[in-house]
Amino acid sequence: MNKRKIILGIILLLLSYIFYWSFEPYSLNPFSDKPISLSQSKNDLNCNELGSFNFKADSIINSAINKNNFLGISTGVYSEKCGSWLSTAGFLDKTNQEKPSLFSQFRIASVSKPMTAIAILQLYEKGKINLDVPIQNYLPEFPKKEKGDITIRQLLNHISGIPHYKSDLGIFNFTHYDNCEKALDKFQNRELVFKPGTTFLYSSFGYTLLGAIIEKISGKPYQTYMQEYIWKPANMTQTNLEQTKNNVYIKLGSNFYRSPKNDLSYTYSGGGINSTAEDLLKFGKAILNCKLINLSTTELMIQLSNNDNKEMEYTFGWDNWTNPKLGKIIEHNGTQVGSSSYFRIYFDKKMVVASLANNLNSSEEVRNLSIELSYSLLEMEND
Repeated sequence: MNKRKIILGIILLLLSYIFYWSFEPYSLNPFSDKPISLSQSKNDLNCNELGSFNFKADSIINSAINKNNFLGISTGVYSEKCGSWLSTAGFLDKTNQEKPSLFSQFRIASVSKPMTAIAILQLYEKGKINLDVPIQNYLPEFPKKEKGDITIRQLLNHISGIPHYKSDLGIFNFTHYDNCEKALDKFQNRELVFKPGTTFLYSSFGYTLLGAIIEKISGKPYQTYMQEYIWKPANMTQTNLEQTKNNVYIKLGSNFYRSPKNDLSYTYSGGGINSTAEDLLKFGKAILNCKLINLSTTELMIQLSNNDNKEMEYTFGWDNWTNPKLGKIIEHNGTQVGSSSYFRIYFDKKMVVASLANNLNSSEEVRNLSIELSYSLLEMEND
């Protein structure tokens, strides 16, 4: 009997710890409201007629925080004409109620893919790779597939047939891989979903494969290559592969629950980069100014298969289309444990917007927030 009581007591203690760990302190007190951390903004806009934008933008952020759209956020918008505006709000974690700063890194999830795509295009620009030959020319150890040969172009455009996650739980990973080449072990023996080039299937593993090609051709680890040829040239001082183990959250209903930490090394080049809104604005600015790849390669990157088609198309790392009023737009969103991210470049308007939330399941809210901020700035510029 005593033994059963001891076992029951241990089980109750364990369940209590799991409950506390998952919900965290401020959610456990039914007699107090959730604390609020409103927008802390930095306004570097230099157009006189935009004095009211700061007030409107803060209001947009604060409304989203009050609606419980996300736990914490880093967001910003840049205009070549008028400069930049940045904001952080909410909390990095619920236990200590730590507020984010402009230097707080967030998981950017699949917004990593455009960075990887540009790294590949740099190697193409230097004549080190051909986009249309079998990838075994560069990565001979990757198994040949029965359904056909895969090219780099097909990987960039998600038409290679490389599978995605087997289920929604596929985003969880607890094995650490030393580099992108090692991470191929996670999927390289799986069969292709279809014959390469015949249809579209979004695949983060396809971008893991691109990361391995970058490592093989450059002779550098993915992190080193990105630091030297993408992040440093764009002056992205707060961008890196995940270094610290911050708390990560999942939103379920109106509550935020702490998640087990997942190791992002299985898809560093597809969704494993950490950054800030400010650094993403710098990334967008570097693209607009052709600092990372030249103009002709940039045009290749954003070229649609049919320029008369108004539908969105995935091209070389971007969701890409032409808006009748706003012109060429490229963007990417990201979904990851501890991340809902969104990044958009208005090519013809020379504007960039980025938003990073630190919880899963706020993708629509983050996208809507980003578009509302950028439209507000566009409207004020045109007044």
